[in-house]
Amino acid sequence: MIEHYHGYTEVRKVGQGLRPVGKHPFKMIYNARAVKYDLIQQFEASAGILLPSGVKSNLCTQVSPVLGKQLAVIKLQIKENKK
Repeated sequence: MIEHYHGYTEVRKVGQGLRPVGKHPFKMIYNARAVKYDLIQQFEASAGILLPSGVKSNLCTQVSPVLGKQLAVIKLQIKENKK
């Protein structure tokens, strides 16, 4: 399982104590590598290319912000080469 939905109760200070005011959902990601691999597959589909498995595994070892930047740079390079 990649993600699991959780919720937390927001509290606000009322007088001397805290009072619950609502529940807000969020996701917990348990397998970051699977999420990164899914992002790479979405990139391949949108760019219309297939990356070699070695490139995919190297990209999966990057932290998420660096991975996003690298995919953006690759996409720009593809657009420049098509012109």
